[in-house]
Amino acid sequence: MKDMTDKGFEDKGASQAEEKLKSLVQQHKICWEVIPKQIPVKDGAPLKIGFHLMLHGTHAPGKHPIPGCEKCVHIFSDLRKIATWIIPKEERQSRYEIITFDRSLGYSLARQNRPDVSLTIKIVHRSKVDRPVAECQVLCLNEMKAKLSELGVPEKRWRERIE
Repeated sequence: MKDMTDKGFEDKGASQAEEKLKSLVQQHKICWEVIPKQIPVKDGAPLKIGFHLMLHGTHAPGKHPIPGCEKCVHIFSDLRKIATWIIPKEERQSRYEIITFDRSLGYSLARQNRPDVSLTIKIVHRSKVDRPVAECQVLCLNEMKAKLSELGVPEKRWRERIE
């Protein structure tokens, strides 16, 4: 077994790639949230057809960032590494799409109005995307959430780990 203590890693059994992702989580204070993907339905409530799994990371404290700056691009790139790692690799009845970086900063009261760079993973049916959410999308979303948990990514807002 490799000794990873000199790199500051605690879980010596995890893969090196996973440890690097955990480091990115800490560095950018990454958290996640899920928003239903809905379409309007004539004379009825909106139809839930999938999910948007959103990853949020922020700049290090200091001067206020400029939307789309070099650091924002770097944070988005790191969020993409995590997104790529959590997305199921085998083909299923669901499909996943990482939405293009829009070069903006988001602010949420849930995250104390910190300047967030966000990445969205769209989870929908592989075909006929206007069908209601099915078991496969829910299963895939839950698998992605479990992998985020493995990396120590909290839901909705950042929480410092207490050692």
